[in-house]
Parts: sequence; C-alpha cells; structure tokens
Amino acid sequence: MATSRTGTSTWKNLRTKVLRRARAAGLTNCPICGIWLDYDTGRTPASAEVDHIVPSSHGGKDVEENCRVICRRDNQSRGNRPTPKAATKPATLTPFVNPRW
Repeated sequence: MATSRTGTSTWKNLRTKVLRRARAAGLTNCPICGIWLDYDTGRTPASAEVDHIVPSSHGGKDVEENCRVICRRDNQSRGNRPTPKAATKPATLTPFVNPRW
C-alpha cells in the first residue's frame, strides 16, 4: 500500500516550517478571505493550513517557495484550482445608522 504524499516526514517537516515562518512573520489573517487564522486548533474553517501555490497535480513541488498559509475553508474550496470555487469573504458587520439622525 502506498503512503499519501502528505503523510511523509518530508511534507510534515515542510508544513511545520511554513506555518512557523508565517506565524513569526505576523500573518494573522487569510490572504484570500481575510478571516482570522487559528494556528492552535486544527480542522476548523479558520485553521491555518499550508497550501501549494502551484498544486502538486499541476507539477507543483513540495518546496517552501511553492507554499503559503491560508484558512482551511479556502484551501479545501480551492482544491487543485488557482482560486477558490466561490468568494469566501466572511460576513462583515455594518454599523447601524438611524435614518432619523
């Protein structure tokens, strides 16, 4: 039985390195949708995940220069496409304005 590409020690070490670099650089929000990235909790929509800029299925390599950190929702939505399926902008709160003011 073949092992998955993301189960190898090479990928796990690269993933750890990219996540540490992004956190140290102060990346707190997803560059695609702007949601706050959760580096401490896994498998939630806001979890920080390492994404291949050029997907492996399109010849992208498992190297630091081909990786970035985005939220889990955008990473799963993106799949092997260059952008997510649909805009995943989080809902923004607009201040209530009283029309009588």
